[in-house]
Amino acid sequence: MLSESSQPAGRRVLLANLNRHDQPYPVYPLGLAYLERGLRSAGFGTRIWDAHVSAETLEACIGSFGPGYVALSMRNVDNVQCHNPRSFVGELLDCCRRIRAATGARLILGGSGFSIFPRELFELAGVDYGVLGDGETALVQLIEGLESGGSLDGVSGLVRRDAAGSVRINPCSTRDTPFSTEPAHDPQLLRAYAARGSVPGVQTQRGCPLRCCYCTYPLIEGNRSRLRSGADVVREMRELRSLGVKYTFIVDSVFNTRTDHVAEVCEALVAADLGMEWQCFLRPANLTRELLELMRRAGMRNVEFGSDSLSDPVLRRYGKSFTYEDIRRSSLHAHELGIKYSHFLIFGGPGETQASVEETLERAQSLPGAFFFAAIGMRIYPGTPLWRDLAAERKGETTAEYLAMPRFFLEPPFAVDGLYGRLRQLQRRRHNWVIGDPPPEFLETMARLRGRGVRGPMWEYIETLQRIASARDGARGAD
Repeated sequence: MLSESSQPAGRRVLLANLNRHDQPYPVYPLGLAYLERGLRSAGFGTRIWDAHVSAETLEACIGSFGPGYVALSMRNVDNVQCHNPRSFVGELLDCCRRIRAATGARLILGGSGFSIFPRELFELAGVDYGVLGDGETALVQLIEGLESGGSLDGVSGLVRRDAAGSVRINPCSTRDTPFSTEPAHDPQLLRAYAARGSVPGVQTQRGCPLRCCYCTYPLIEGNRSRLRSGADVVREMRELRSLGVKYTFIVDSVFNTRTDHVAEVCEALVAADLGMEWQCFLRPANLTRELLELMRRAGMRNVEFGSDSLSDPVLRRYGKSFTYEDIRRSSLHAHELGIKYSHFLIFGGPGETQASVEETLERAQSLPGAFFFAAIGMRIYPGTPLWRDLAAERKGETTAEYLAMPRFFLEPPFAVDGLYGRLRQLQRRRHNWVIGDPPPEFLETMARLRGRGVRGPMWEYIETLQRIASARDGARGAD
């Protein structure tokens, strides 16, 4: 078999991770690991350049590797913070200009961020092709079609220009196919991310049948759950364990879309006894004590609940299919079983009132051992129920405007500063809350703890640090 650099240029693909966002820690590029497995299985030579950990510049990597194709991954288009918005589109455009100056290789753009704004990002970035949705099979089909001169009409989610110069997007046929592929984890990349506090991800399913009003997962992965078997998940976790990983994150949009899937995966993990611990996203619905106990025996140590609100009228408007009572019951089960848990909350979305804000804040006090991550406003993405309800296009607005400047829905009469001030006031008294990104000094402490081998989420440390900072500020005030 030819080495990666001795293969013809048309068989060499550079995979570039552009995501520099590192709050609260850098995200391991699991999507590129899937792409690499697909390409290498088809006989392509690959190399990964990563904006976080690669020692050489992107231009130097291109020069030494000499790829025929550069596949760019755009995970996020912005930081999703209403009180401190930051777009990442400019970084993408700058990167594309640098690549164009360094090589004549074809540019292919993909990733979850691209899949939300495929037409707009394709035109802005000036790339040759784009792939929205699942990419590991489509990317191979695209390159093989280009090398052979074959038709590209069957490439799932392909974005390109037709003979007349118009942007054309192929249907995403992969959303109707099983999800059974496995990623190729690079040991060096894994170690580099672990050193920066990142937790490698494992995906047990794609697609989301839920109907949260703001969510883009159904747009990116489809609205039908495609499930991997418990045996497949165990095989991947065993590989990670052999590479030194002891703690991982199940990155499904929601792990418990189906309880039978949760039971199958967890029973397989219990039987395998890998010594792996993990955390996941859960919806606080249909979570019996018995199911959570099984998940704990399978290695689950931390849960992040996508609750969004603790007020029933707001939950209904957000498109949630559970109630505060479901949230309360799930929280109590987790606490009784010794599972650390947190809730993500969105303040100011559709249906929010001053009374519902105070109701959520009051009810939060009754959930024992909980940690809370609070967001202000709801990011508006094209194709979501929120987008359709707001009817932005009928008002003459374009999707490109919502890409260029992150836009958020905030229920009148709320204002960003007012809500942010109210939550910051709460945070000074309740140290189990985080509003936006943690302060830099906390991140420095987290990095030191990571360096000492501490793994998993850092909620309890953040709470302790906030308590210390509050006491210190109080002492200064007394002086």
